[in-house]
Amino acid sequence: MSDLGGIDMCYREGKDEFSECMNDTKVPKQILVIPDIHGRRFWREPVHRMIYDVDRVVFLGDYLDPYPDEGVVYSPEELRQNLTEIVALKQEQPEKVVLLKGNHDQHYASEKFRETGCGTRFDRLRCRDYHKFFNDHAALFKLVHKERVGEQTYVFSHAGITMYWLHKVNSMVWHLEDNKISLSDDEVIERINALDDCGIGQEMLAVVGRSRSFLGEKTGSVLWADIDEHSIPHSHNAYGLNQVFQVFGHTRLDGSMMDMIEYDNLAMVDSQRCFLVDEASASKISPLDV
Repeated sequence: MSDLGGIDMCYREGKDEFSECMNDTKVPKQILVIPDIHGRRFWREPVHRMIYDVDRVVFLGDYLDPYPDEGVVYSPEELRQNLTEIVALKQEQPEKVVLLKGNHDQHYASEKFRETGCGTRFDRLRCRDYHKFFNDHAALFKLVHKERVGEQTYVFSHAGITMYWLHKVNSMVWHLEDNKISLSDDEVIERINALDDCGIGQEMLAVVGRSRSFLGEKTGSVLWADIDEHSIPHSHNAYGLNQVFQVFGHTRLDGSMMDMIEYDNLAMVDSQRCFLVDEASASKISPLDV
């Protein structure tokens, strides 16, 4: 008789019972979330330590354009190397690593976006080099990633998706019945990602909200919406926003007094540290223990 403990017992009780016991021992799903980079290297140690243990590593975008007020001076070579290392990680682990784009990436990647939605700290001296880099690696980046963790559907993006912006995109680009649109549907996620093509709809990515511009609209795009723009009241089931949990960055926190801002169906985590979505945890997302 083999000495396999509970697994051997499951097998002796029958194939169906064996399968059920094996499912009970399934390793909980985990996703490592990396907020806005902006030249920082806080991502390196957690990612290299955990990449073989987690199911996915999701970068939320904004890889360049550091903040001068943080007191760290990055050379152009350091910024380029940091971005190159992140892209190399994606190339080495294409299924495990997800690279999302932020507004600071899009204003280098897209001339059309740059004309109407260019952000601050834009590096004109290296614009041509960054433009080539993002376009040479365009297939490695996307705008939105959806993933199921246990019973919860997560939607990851740089700045989050609001009801107002979805309605604007639909009325000007998709022309679908409103009740057919839900963030929990793969087709809608694909349609949002398709806005990054050079054709119709790319201008929807450059929509800036009132938090960022006096002339801005009610809320910004998936690349521009600030956390306060997500607090605007809306119908509870509008576009399936209540069926998913959104995770995004974009609105900087200092990381010392507050790690993230969390509501019922979303969390903003731009605080210069990594976060973990863990199926075994009671929390939907938590700061990663150092």
